[in-house]
Amino acid sequence: MKNILIKDKKAFERKLNNIKSEGKDSLYVICDFDKTLTKAFVKGQRTHSAMAQIREGGYLTKDYAPRSFALYDKYRPIEIAEDIPQEIKNKKMHEWWSRHIKLLAECGMSHDVVLDIIKKKKLRAREGALKLFDVLHEKNIPMVIFSAAVGDIIEEFLKSEGKLYDNICIVSDFFDYDENGKVKSYKSDIIHIFNKNGYELRKLPFFEKIKNRKNMILIGDSLADLNMAQGIDYKTILKIGFLNEYIEKNKEKYKNNFDAIILNDGPMDLIVSIIKDI
Repeated sequence: MKNILIKDKKAFERKLNNIKSEGKDSLYVICDFDKTLTKAFVKGQRTHSAMAQIREGGYLTKDYAPRSFALYDKYRPIEIAEDIPQEIKNKKMHEWWSRHIKLLAECGMSHDVVLDIIKKKKLRAREGALKLFDVLHEKNIPMVIFSAAVGDIIEEFLKSEGKLYDNICIVSDFFDYDENGKVKSYKSDIIHIFNKNGYELRKLPFFEKIKNRKNMILIGDSLADLNMAQGIDYKTILKIGFLNEYIEKNKEKYKNNFDAIILNDGPMDLIVSIIKDI
């Protein structure tokens, strides 16, 4: 398949054969959402994440965008800094998400906004992603969608596509609404970029469905997505990454960390074919 790079083909084949030999009942999938299950570009234009759709849609009060960007300017440098201890980063990311949900509530975020984003087709599924949902459901292979964005938008997106199957678990930040459908806060513990991992998954009832399955396919579009496997015991993990942009700059890093990388906002065909063969 074109646009696919595999650094160590023997290691890739060995992992793939292990997964296939032990069958579908030993397998589950953990996958990122934004720019992994969705497209990174549409007609040459970079797409907005689920969270950014709220800002770009102009749904909230006029002061929301500048205040949101001010939080970004304060906390984003901490997120990407290489000289700040991880423990401090974790605290600051929790602080960022906490302040942002309060901002959303103050500026009028509501369930109607979520529904309008879905109605206007602001999110586009990556080519082959909808087929992936179907194949995993047909084979009864559990799928965990991990996202530090808005779980309500992910859930409504899957509903709109007819893909909210019972083998799917969304681990994300879900809004808590008042009686008028206005956002008050988040329903449970905050999921941010640095705690999007198996330790959070272990807290959920869905973990019972996967705890005895020892093979995993992990799918993401950033190196941080590799952390989704932290805190989970596994026998074989096949890591597949989407490198959507800045390819020459990041290609070697991705090749060294993922078993296979798919370039240029490419389709899910490789992953769908793997699942079909199991």
